[in-house]
Amino acid sequence: MRKYDVQRMFDFLREIKLNNNTEWFHANKTFYEKARDDFKAMSQEILTKMQTIDPKLQGLEVKNCIFRFNRDTRFSLDKAPYKRHFGVYLVPGGKKKVGAGYYLHLQPLDPDDEEYGQSLLDVGIYMPPSKAAKIIREEIFYGGGERLQKFLDREDVKERFQDSFEQDNRLKVLPKNLKNSPYDELIRHKNWDLMHLLSDEDCLKDDFLDYVIDSFKIGKDWNDFFNEILEDSDFESIF
Repeated sequence: MRKYDVQRMFDFLREIKLNNNTEWFHANKTFYEKARDDFKAMSQEILTKMQTIDPKLQGLEVKNCIFRFNRDTRFSLDKAPYKRHFGVYLVPGGKKKVGAGYYLHLQPLDPDDEEYGQSLLDVGIYMPPSKAAKIIREEIFYGGGERLQKFLDREDVKERFQDSFEQDNRLKVLPKNLKNSPYDELIRHKNWDLMHLLSDEDCLKDDFLDYVIDSFKIGKDWNDFFNEILEDSDFESIF
């Protein structure tokens, strides 16, 4: 696989943290474009490889997977115009479609950023609308929970996605019709995504892309569960 300049991406992202304003950004637009174009090329290679692993990604274009670098500040107290990371989300139908996908988040270690603060890999479904979440919970209750639990019990899954799940963002009370299942804890979730945190050193290794694709390949069976049950739905993602 081609070697991409992750160090340059990290250098740019460190600078934009310190100079998050339009004046600096426009004065250093070439710096941004080189980092962005390398991330786009990396994302394209990951997508091309993943399309041979997950047929549901066939026909997907990388332009519909990469997130904009400009922030939406309309409803935020933080008015900084630019993000401090690069992100790409491979999901059937593109990032506007609700489904389970493969996410790569590149960000140099940032102890000031409590929400993300470092690079990570993620598979699964994040912040589905309530109607989609209802379908997922019912499927887990009426038999699908066994399939998910078998996946989570796999040794390769436990090793690769040990940073999952969120413990502070779950239903406090189960729906009345979905109680007393062996899979109550899976039903409680609001997000069904599995995360793997990456150090800066991980991202700078020569085999980084191989590691990303291998991780996504492990997560395919997890994504298949959600994409199969939501295949005929037409929910719009928050992204």
